[in-house]
Amino acid sequence: MSSEEEDKYFKQRDMEKIAEARREQQLEAIRQQEREGVQDVLQSSDEVAAEALALGFDSETARVLPLVPLIQMAWADGSVTTAENEKVLELAYRFGIEREGPAHNFLTLLLGEQPSDVFFERVDRVIAHLVEEQPNYWQDKSVVDLAREVAEASGGFFKLTSPINGDEKKLLDRFAELFSVQERSAGDVIQGEEG
Repeated sequence: MSSEEEDKYFKQRDMEKIAEARREQQLEAIRQQEREGVQDVLQSSDEVAAEALALGFDSETARVLPLVPLIQMAWADGSVTTAENEKVLELAYRFGIEREGPAHNFLTLLLGEQPSDVFFERVDRVIAHLVEEQPNYWQDKSVVDLAREVAEASGGFFKLTSPINGDEKKLLDRFAELFSVQERSAGDVIQGEEG
């Protein structure tokens, strides 16, 4: 190989390294922008936003993240009934998810195709952090109350049986423990730590 060919080869490699470094900087800037967008939507810490991004949420779909326990409840017995689907969508609209937007499309995807248990577990941990940061995130009702509404959506058999089956009850108990929700005798719900 001649000296001129060597110089050309090394210049080409240097240019490739510079281009790769530039692409990586651009990608990091995009990731940072998305993390800030998720953080803004969820009104959360950078840590929660980074976890949400790692799970595939972005600034357009982050509004769905707090509703994932409701989706998990709908899937508790292995299928989503029409009534459960309608209840989740009704609650989603109350939380500002617009029909036919990216968040709505993502939500309907999660209702139409059952996510893995690992996905649900990871999202539940992110939500636990969110609840810890903002105990009143769900406003007048806790995430457990909302999940109960989804569980009750299909109802019992002609009102003769409990509208909540065993799998749903176990999941509600798990949510209550995970999201630090304590029920009072009057049925009111307190979220977060007593202070």
